[in-house]
Amino acid sequence: MVAPLALETQFSLFMFVSTVAVLALGFRVSVPGTSLREVLVGFLRTDWKYIGVAWVITAGVNEAAHRFHADRLYTDVIYAAEGSAVLAFQAVTAPSITLVMSVLYLVGFPFLVLFTYFAVKAKSPREARRYALAYACLTLSALPFFLLVPVGITAYYLPAVDPLLYDLHPVIGAGIAATDTLVKAFPSLHAGLSVLAALYAREAGRRYARGAWVLAAGITLSTLYLGIHWLSDIAFVVALVALAYAVSRLIDPVDLNPFSSRSPRSSDSPSGGSRSRPEFERR
Repeated sequence: MVAPLALETQFSLFMFVSTVAVLALGFRVSVPGTSLREVLVGFLRTDWKYIGVAWVITAGVNEAAHRFHADRLYTDVIYAAEGSAVLAFQAVTAPSITLVMSVLYLVGFPFLVLFTYFAVKAKSPREARRYALAYACLTLSALPFFLLVPVGITAYYLPAVDPLLYDLHPVIGAGIAATDTLVKAFPSLHAGLSVLAALYAREAGRRYARGAWVLAAGITLSTLYLGIHWLSDIAFVVALVALAYAVSRLIDPVDLNPFSSRSPRSSDSPSGGSRSRPEFERR
């Protein structure tokens, strides 16, 4: 008899399968001329350096927040500043709304922040590198606040706010409990990274940019509706987004690599006219 998978494992599998599925859909809709081989070869040649670093930083920040955050919580300070304003976002709730918001939070977020890299790279590898740098800068800038100013989520501080996401399904509740401290609400990286992706999405074209902004707005709204973040979390992360974006405009990540073999004659655009499909295998 095969033992059932732990709830945490089921959650990890759900996140992996759902993210891969929406990424595949994104490529088919937004970058239809790109084959799976091109994406894989491009990833193995260059993309792993930028996506890999971003993943390592994200994992490191989460682990540090788990292990080393201060014992005192500052949720009362946030509450003193804004009160129960977030109650307005649960003024109307329904199972269908909760499901949509949960999908945005759990699946829409990783799709937006990851696929934006590939969508931008299809037009400009240089801008994709800058986006990866901005992602890393924003994530790192949140770490001091996670460590020194831990803030609890709204659903476990305000009695009138329901933990809609955590109560949606046992697998989701167990998976989040295993991966999140629930005391690093300030600032909201879900909102911040979504807005950052939307900022860079304009490099991928107007159509994708419009969709990215709609998705970023929905993800941000979901963090408030589901009983996770405070308005202060959203407002403060906007300043961090501006800082990360400014840094990424000043620095090209290739310049940070002492072993880079960038040629003075290299360019993001192939010489000799237009191309019929994105060159995912180029740096």
